[in-house]
Amino acid sequence: MGGLVASLGKNRRLLSDLVSRDLRARYVGSSMGFFWSVLFPVINLAVYMFVFRIVLKMRWSDQQGTAEVSMLMLAGILVWHAFAESTSRMTNALVENQNLIQKVVFPSEVLPVYLVISSLVNMLIGLVIALFAVGYFAYVRPEARPGDDEKPVALWSAHAGETPRAGNGVVKPGQVRCATRGPGTEVAGLTIVDRGEAPWTGSAASAAGDFEHVVPRDLVYAPGERWAMVKKVIKTSGERALVVDGWRDARGEPVEPPVANSQIVVVAPPSRPLALSAWLLVLPGLVALQGLLMLGLGYLLSAFNLFLRDTYHVIGVLLTVWMFATPIFYPEHLVEDAGYGWVLAANPMHWLIESYREVLIYGSAPDWADVGRVAAVAAVLLLLGSAFFMKQKPRFPDLL
Repeated sequence: MGGLVASLGKNRRLLSDLVSRDLRARYVGSSMGFFWSVLFPVINLAVYMFVFRIVLKMRWSDQQGTAEVSMLMLAGILVWHAFAESTSRMTNALVENQNLIQKVVFPSEVLPVYLVISSLVNMLIGLVIALFAVGYFAYVRPEARPGDDEKPVALWSAHAGETPRAGNGVVKPGQVRCATRGPGTEVAGLTIVDRGEAPWTGSAASAAGDFEHVVPRDLVYAPGERWAMVKKVIKTSGERALVVDGWRDARGEPVEPPVANSQIVVVAPPSRPLALSAWLLVLPGLVALQGLLMLGLGYLLSAFNLFLRDTYHVIGVLLTVWMFATPIFYPEHLVEDAGYGWVLAANPMHWLIESYREVLIYGSAPDWADVGRVAAVAAVLLLLGSAFFMKQKPRFPDLL
């Protein structure tokens, strides 16, 4: 690893020239120049919005409007395109530059690096446009959200003898998913089952809903100002039940589960406003992590492709599968509802894209656990990939 870093430092002038040449080659002779970096993801966004939102009628949530969904998809497209483009090009980089590697003393380790930098620079152009779009929809022309004209309802008022309280206990009628009637409600730790008459058909403050609309990450309210988040929805032929992530009070502190026969109310989480904030300062760190992840994978694949030339074609197919296995064009809860939550738990691009979305669209801190996982995967890939690449480097001329 030390030899690799030293070589890159020694050849930084060559690296800079290669990046500059690659960026110019993208737009030379083009009347629109760098604007293609903006137009390409926007065209992709329009196509996927048409397919998923209009044709397939994909819904992200009851509260999210078209502008918010568009920004979520655009962020995912920008990050994914940079990753997929660089991975595909790096896999075949040694083969495409075999004349340089075979005939002169050429530092082949700069090839994956310059391709990563070029893809990230191209992505940054799109991210700047996305920032302007978020600012426009957040502050210049905020989008009207479903249910904005509804009056808030204090859910605690649904429980006899309890005082309505602001904060977690106040929602809009349109957010109510469903409720139990009280009698027959069983709470066993983190599991809630309604065995009463007409299960899950109670009402809360004159608002009723349907259990079939409950999804993970919905919020559950109970007497005593208790609340929890839905972790799993159980829908079998004989039972409708919920598994929550843990009971909390109004301040978010852990509390005991509610007693049996308590009325339980399930509501959709409130919509999150688009915003720009100081958390944008985290973006360079996310870009750096993405670059290390891409570079580690590129070193590994580019060297392995010399041993098995089918690698380049296999990667093209795998990238398509990987793209649709990543919640870019659809909400992640659909994967969890289908019982494939393990796909998300093992997908570093999902962690990375969600981190970008939190910072870029909502002006919030990323999930640091996701960031840590991305960093760990990037470090492992970079160590293994660079070690394999440098070990096989003396054999490159013969393998080519």
